[in-house]
Amino acid sequence: MRVGDQVTLEELERDPYPIYARLRDEEPVAWVPAVQLWLVTRYDDVRTVDLTPEVFTAATDPSTLNRTMGVNMLGSEGPDQQRIRRVVEPPFRPRDVEERTKGMIPKLANELIDGFEARGECDLFREFADPMSVRSLRFMLGLDEVAWEDLLRWNEGLMPGLANFEGDPEKQAPADAASSALSDVIGRVLDRLEREPDGSALSAMLHSGADRMSRDEIVANTKLMLSGGLQEPRDLIALAVLALGRHPGQLQKVRSDRGLIKSAVEETLRWAGPVGTSTRQTTRATELAGVELEQGALIGAVLSSANRDPRRFTDPDAFDIHRKEGAHLAFAVGNHFCLGAWFGRHLARVSLDILLDRLPDLRLDPDRPATLTGWEFRAPDSTWVRWG
Repeated sequence: MRVGDQVTLEELERDPYPIYARLRDEEPVAWVPAVQLWLVTRYDDVRTVDLTPEVFTAATDPSTLNRTMGVNMLGSEGPDQQRIRRVVEPPFRPRDVEERTKGMIPKLANELIDGFEARGECDLFREFADPMSVRSLRFMLGLDEVAWEDLLRWNEGLMPGLANFEGDPEKQAPADAASSALSDVIGRVLDRLEREPDGSALSAMLHSGADRMSRDEIVANTKLMLSGGLQEPRDLIALAVLALGRHPGQLQKVRSDRGLIKSAVEETLRWAGPVGTSTRQTTRATELAGVELEQGALIGAVLSSANRDPRRFTDPDAFDIHRKEGAHLAFAVGNHFCLGAWFGRHLARVSLDILLDRLPDLRLDPDRPATLTGWEFRAPDSTWVRWG
């Protein structure tokens, strides 16, 4: 019996890393019926998939992304994907993010900490990482008139649909409901921006000149940016605190030398990246790692497995902020490299720096340990901490 045939969705959700290790060693390109994908698990092979769109296209059919949010740039390929990327990318470049936020991120971080600092304990996942990510992105996109709690709730509704590779209708129904609600509210904001353009990403999409986007394209890609821009930075903040808290020696080094914050964030992305796969489909019959793939084969290029491939990283299951082994693949690579990579990194670095400033002796609460779950979207259920 092949290794892929033995993999269950429950095992993947609980802890995919032992499964990935076995697949890398025994079946680096494996058909996994539980998720209806060929899982590609070695670093070099994952790079090959992401960097060869003429063979491994992001315009898959079926597509969990397009099914849940509408056709968007991450689920597309070719001229339309490039046109939309040209419009959407500029507001998320480092200089543009800094210009638009103008100190908003540190201000928001301090405001949130003010709300719980005196207690000496809190769940940073819910009381800091959640509102930090959603309120920052809401501002960047131009959705300030929408309650952040609603955006968070709708985004949480979307996530099961985005990971619904098995096509479970019970997972898809709440995702479709959340997607419909988001379509309505984004449409109302666009009506206002037609009359009152501002410097937001939504306004840039609406008034994009020669590369003008349709309303449907704007709505679908706004949902995409919400799903990535809320989930990834939020989970990255929580995962960084969790990883450092489980390695108190490294936490102390970061506390003493803030120049290590960048390394700590990058190692968190490698060790437990918030997004698991790049989904692709073969445009023709091809061979990968000695495995024949038919035209139309659905591929899951497993970023999180590539980032723990011992062929690429020394002692890859260990968390080590002093690692000097080059780039991870947490944000993918190629023409679908994550649009919000710099924004997410920036948000996590600033947040971690301010948390260490404001909460002396920050540490994990041993009485309320976190549980990590998920294979496509991996995150803790909580991040309870104490300080002082």
